[in-house]
Amino acid sequence: MSLWGKQKKVFARVPVDALRPGMHVSLSERWLDHPFLLNEFTLDSEDQIAIIRAMGMTSVPWCEALSVEITAVVPALADGDAPGDEHVPAVVVADEAAALLAAAQAQRDERRRRAAASRARIAKTEQAYAEATRDLRDAFACFYAEPHKALAKTAALVTQAAAAFGSGEDVSLIMMSERLAHANQHAHGVNVMLLSLLLGRACGMERQALENMASGALYHDIGKANLQGAVRMRAESERSKHEEAAYRLHVNYGEEITARLATFGREARAAVAMHHERFDGTGYPRGLKGNALPVAARVVAVVNRYDNLCNPQRIHDALTPAEALSRMFRAESAHFDPRVLATFVKSMGVYPPGTVVELSNAALGVIVGINRTNLLRPTVTLYEPAVPKDEAPVVDLEREPALKIVRAIRPVEVDEGIREYLNASSRVAYFYSAAEA
Repeated sequence: MSLWGKQKKVFARVPVDALRPGMHVSLSERWLDHPFLLNEFTLDSEDQIAIIRAMGMTSVPWCEALSVEITAVVPALADGDAPGDEHVPAVVVADEAAALLAAAQAQRDERRRRAAASRARIAKTEQAYAEATRDLRDAFACFYAEPHKALAKTAALVTQAAAAFGSGEDVSLIMMSERLAHANQHAHGVNVMLLSLLLGRACGMERQALENMASGALYHDIGKANLQGAVRMRAESERSKHEEAAYRLHVNYGEEITARLATFGREARAAVAMHHERFDGTGYPRGLKGNALPVAARVVAVVNRYDNLCNPQRIHDALTPAEALSRMFRAESAHFDPRVLATFVKSMGVYPPGTVVELSNAALGVIVGINRTNLLRPTVTLYEPAVPKDEAPVVDLEREPALKIVRAIRPVEVDEGIREYLNASSRVAYFYSAAEA
């Protein structure tokens, strides 16, 4: 299997006057001041060539192997200028090119401003996520001894998240960096809480019900604290029958302790007691099915399964977000309320955060945010090797109509250096960011 980033690229310099649409060029020598989205790209219009000429460049590196449909055009260049050029005064051509360059530079500046704002938003969200998982770690440590104190540690997290998702305003899911996704064992609880809020709102749950469910989703696995370490850490596919029976008791343990908490509402109790129940009755611990399951239980069951597929005990068993959704929808759909599952697939988008994608301009990137109003136009961090990682282009595809996603790519198909640049982690962790003015 070939890896992205391992293709051999051979560039040769060609005069700017020899450029034609379809030629793959590199402007990495001018990456600080050229107005294009990427340093290396395939020319798609005469306007782009005019902009390069207006920049004062006389020659550019060209890669024949990556160029498109130009073999019949390039030989004709020796015959003279393109037809019609001799009839256009040079000053007019120069003025038009200067105008194109000015417009492209303005677009570049606006794009860079938005990218900087997006990076700042992501950094702020990562800080909030780190604080949330730290609070959850502290809460788990004292939950059995002082459950009310534990709930107090995460009360603000639950209330603020429920308020954001229940407000009706736009809320974005942001993918966390690989460092945060790998380093924190409490990511699962935070992931399940946030995705449950996203799905619960899409299913029409009211604000108070959302907040109650969020509490239960955050602590849905609290019963695992009563399991032996070997049972708790064993991968699902490796458990013996005895270990599986012992593992399933975590639901009962969690139900027992949360049943004594008056602050736990009906939806919270359902999240803890029923997150492994299935719509077809094949789940545990009671084998409940269909309408016997409250909406909150159906929501958390879908989200819990999704996150376990993306973040299993054994990292090499992990599925990409898109693969996890596909498996649930195609192979496991009987286990879930069909309306809730369909709503989840729609809410997460065709390309959930964390998905590595190829764009129509051959750029490689990773989805870092969803646009709720247009699920096919998410926010993407692009791989641009000539640009420092902390200045990587961040593109909102809703604002770039000329670009579209061509396909999703498994992280293992990407060269290690590119994965590191994009934070294309094998683990997936999310946090939310409310819309900002």
